[in-house]
Amino acid sequence: MSKSKRQVLVLYAATFVGAILNFVASKINTDVLDTVSYGNVRYVMNIVQLLSWVVLFGWFMSGSRLLALSDDPKRSARIRGMLVCYLGIAAALLTAGTAVAGLLHGTELRMLFLCALPVCFYPLLTNYMNTTAQGDNHIFRLALARVLPVLCFIPVALLVYRRVDVVDSRTVLWLHWGICSAVLVAIVISTCPSFRNLKPLFADLRQENRDYGIHLYYGSLAMVATNYLSGVTLGIFDDNNANVGFFTLALSLAQPISYLPGIVGTTFFKRFVHEPCIPRRVMWLTLAITMLSCLGFILLIGPVVSLYDASYHVVARYAAWLAVGFSLHGVGDMINRYLGSHGQGRSIRDSSFACGAVKILGSFLLVWLWSVKGAILTAVLSSAVYTLTLYLNYRRFVNNQMVKS
Repeated sequence: MSKSKRQVLVLYAATFVGAILNFVASKINTDVLDTVSYGNVRYVMNIVQLLSWVVLFGWFMSGSRLLALSDDPKRSARIRGMLVCYLGIAAALLTAGTAVAGLLHGTELRMLFLCALPVCFYPLLTNYMNTTAQGDNHIFRLALARVLPVLCFIPVALLVYRRVDVVDSRTVLWLHWGICSAVLVAIVISTCPSFRNLKPLFADLRQENRDYGIHLYYGSLAMVATNYLSGVTLGIFDDNNANVGFFTLALSLAQPISYLPGIVGTTFFKRFVHEPCIPRRVMWLTLAITMLSCLGFILLIGPVVSLYDASYHVVARYAAWLAVGFSLHGVGDMINRYLGSHGQGRSIRDSSFACGAVKILGSFLLVWLWSVKGAILTAVLSSAVYTLTLYLNYRRFVNNQMVKS
């Protein structure tokens, strides 16, 4: 078996196992919290994750492309060191943003935001691993990052929740993100980043960010950051955060579907740099993974959600519809990886803007009209727009390359 096939298999397996472990983790957390308390936790997580995208400014994505272009292990280690420096700056900005967000809420949620300050950098660590491992082709380390954090959380949570008399929202937030953050920090350290002679690399990173990363950043604000917007507007328009919990739980169960086709693009990212178009077998592999994963998810999600408390039974129906949207989104992510490997940041940005526009409009208008159903419709429509516009941009890029050659 070739290296690329092994990497696809390993990352696919890790993503599948990670999805199962995240289901177990959510089951453990929902067992100790009522629907409103669980909704409060997810509401705070949504806000922090949205803010985490604001403080990135495209540096991680620019660094990922520099890593993909680098054939020198020492230079790659220095690039990782430079990105770790920025990770620290972004963490400080995110901590300040989380504190400000807390001050804008009522007493109960304000305390939860303030309690999140020591662990709020978890989304940044996740983003760092996803981007740098892709550029560095550290697929096995990325697979570890998708499994090990939640695998460590589950036994500790079971032990702590049994020993503590009262488990509240703060306990769940601290324990979940705290343990996952500690594990990801260890994985980041294992990449052996180098901090020697970084000054010349900052010039390369600034240039790459100007040409490529900043365009992806603007697109990510319009698309990825708005992933959390429906969860926020549900909390604003509804009487309490119960629906926030239902919707975000369905999101967390269905979202791994989008990762599976993207696995192919992540694995081939470094190779895509030298390809004039996406190889036909890669495209067919992506479509096959997508359809099989979506069908399997829809068939299994009902029995899976039945393991939760009866108050969560509506999550199965929500997750099944979201799986369709995430499947479309995953195909778009694979095309995104190809365009990204060729530095087509503007094309990706434009597709992200189109997707984000649908999400913003839907998160306010459709959520106001139809609550959770409006949030689900927004997710499906925005994913379809994202994939369609990316495919059109991909065809335009390939045709232009053929004309030039």
